[in-house]
Amino acid sequence: MRITYKGDMPIARITVKGPRGERECDGYLDTGARRTLIPEKDAVELGLPYAGDTQIITGSGKDTIRVYRATVTFFEKDFSILVFGRDLPEQATVKTIVGRDILDNYEVCFDGKAKEIEILP
Repeated sequence: MRITYKGDMPIARITVKGPRGERECDGYLDTGARRTLIPEKDAVELGLPYAGDTQIITGSGKDTIRVYRATVTFFEKDFSILVFGRDLPEQATVKTIVGRDILDNYEVCFDGKAKEIEILP
């Protein structure tokens, strides 16, 4: 499947499912992220089971982040994974990040010149 960048960024639609419903969102495809991140307010509203806190290393140092259990649908395939819950700053262009916990299940080719992503099973 080939998709076009949105606003100069590699973004694809995902669905996050929990006991209280589901939410579709545009996720930034980030090969540098080991785990998928969703807004914490969505995790709480969807009733995702809290799985604890973990320490992460970011570009600005060490941080503690909450972890939730979720089912995430990406290109019609469901993944039962642990996701990070974090409300990104208001000025952030994206609120959801799709990490390698999902991307490593595919062959993904980023064509920056054409502003397209090819995703193969």
